[in-house]
Amino acid sequence: MTKQPRTVRPLFAALIVGALIAAACSSSGDAGPLEAPDTSADDSGSITIAVEGPRTGDQIATGIDMSNAAALAVSEANANGGVAGKQVTLMRLDDAADAATGVAVATKAVSDGIFAVVGPYNSSVGIENLPIYIEGGVIPIHLTSNEATDGMGFTVQPKDYQVAPVEADAIAHWLKAKTVSIVWDTSTYTAGIAKQVTAELKEAGVKIVFTRQFRTDNVVPGLLARQLKEADADLFYASTYFPEGGRIAKAAYKAGVPSQCFMGLANQDNAFVASAGLDAARACYVSGVPSPDQFPGAETYAADYREEFGTEPGTWGTFTYDSVNLLFGAVESAGSWDAAAVEEELAGTQDFAGTTGAITIDPKTGNRTIVPVVVLDVNKDGQFVVDRSWAKFAGFEL
Repeated sequence: MTKQPRTVRPLFAALIVGALIAAACSSSGDAGPLEAPDTSADDSGSITIAVEGPRTGDQIATGIDMSNAAALAVSEANANGGVAGKQVTLMRLDDAADAATGVAVATKAVSDGIFAVVGPYNSSVGIENLPIYIEGGVIPIHLTSNEATDGMGFTVQPKDYQVAPVEADAIAHWLKAKTVSIVWDTSTYTAGIAKQVTAELKEAGVKIVFTRQFRTDNVVPGLLARQLKEADADLFYASTYFPEGGRIAKAAYKAGVPSQCFMGLANQDNAFVASAGLDAARACYVSGVPSPDQFPGAETYAADYREEFGTEPGTWGTFTYDSVNLLFGAVESAGSWDAAAVEEELAGTQDFAGTTGAITIDPKTGNRTIVPVVVLDVNKDGQFVVDRSWAKFAGFEL
């Protein structure tokens, strides 16, 4: 890890949620051989970290991918003698993409004495439980994207205000849409980025002709598709997670909505293709990040993942893998598992060679400074690939 001298630690959020839940659920799912002990360090020289994500519910694919990637990073580190003299065990936490559940698992994990957590994934969860980890002395390297989680630990993945300009620029200047319909669910991330994209498009002179918000549990895709068809915009933009996004794309395709389809970044998952159907999925552009096979530094990771788990690596596993290895690199640079020293190393990260590219952390926010946000197509095999026309427009090197 190449670093520069550092004197500034991240500015963790001052707001700490109220009383911690006294009785909390523990991790769930297939914990496997890396199940954690009750404390973060013991006499045998082991230390515990956690990975938190939605291992049940509609977003289970993301949670399992995160868990697999973290397990791979931990097993590789342990096979190489551990990290700073300790073997690492992994606690898997299931928050089911639910804030209350996230508070419960964070409370339990803090009481169990974990050293660090990679996750959560959902911003609505992180807003509630990241302060619990921080107050409990746990280092978070989260995968949340809403700006409200700035300063709550560290992250290597894109934030919403880094994604929105890419999406809006593609819609207004690459696809040259003059009129746009925007629909979104009311989850923290998806609602927040829809607001930002709307503002960016208006500033670019694009006319917003139709808007609709909905809760994930009451969206009626067929009705929404009819409304989008009536709006007859040049393009419709959907800021949703992939279960709802896939159903909306399917309904719009079936209804013959004439608008171009542009799906927000949270739809980048194989489950989007499965729920939309291949034809409908291929009719949409999707903002996102390169797949593991399109990240130049992820070839070995992707091959090892397939060999270890017998399945294809998902979108956010690469970022989870980088998050765990970023933590391990900071521990090695600090020369110990002292939390303050490790935080200082993380805050000063410069050009860390990750599978997702070079990682530099802004010490004021804990966020990655340059993020790999792209526009994707779905190919005939149902895989997300960087759109070559967009790449040429944006100067993105494939």
